[in-house]
Amino acid sequence: MRTIAAAAVSILVAAGCSGQAPQPVSVDRVSESTDTFFVGVDPSKLPEPARSAVLAAEKDIDLVLRGHPPACKDTPDSGESDGGTTHYECEYYDLTVMQSMYRVGDVNGYIYGPIITFPGDYPISHVRFYSGEELSALFRQGRAR
Repeated sequence: MRTIAAAAVSILVAAGCSGQAPQPVSVDRVSESTDTFFVGVDPSKLPEPARSAVLAAEKDIDLVLRGHPPACKDTPDSGESDGGTTHYECEYYDLTVMQSMYRVGDVNGYIYGPIITFPGDYPISHVRFYSGEELSALFRQGRAR
């Protein structure tokens, strides 16, 4: 995955060295690109096993963000007593579903979301704060589908 970041940096450096001003990204393009966790990555152009790893990770991330358990395993490999954080050792990556009690001002809630770690790489996360009511609603919605 560091290769992807290195390629992006190379492209940005080359654009900067060309003497051309960078073109602004349209709002429509940004909103379209944030529908995916790996923004700017076309999995169909990746070699195996990177393609399968990215597709599996995207599926699990999407499921977790919608309040569902991940698809990579039926049960977590371990958990923590911090409010519900669980760990999964998936085929291509480790997945942590963070669900940790947290307080913002006078609002009690949780830090919740997926954290993907590919072997030998940095974690990539999509973690947000949810009030207790909002996280419960997310889980109810996830179970309803």
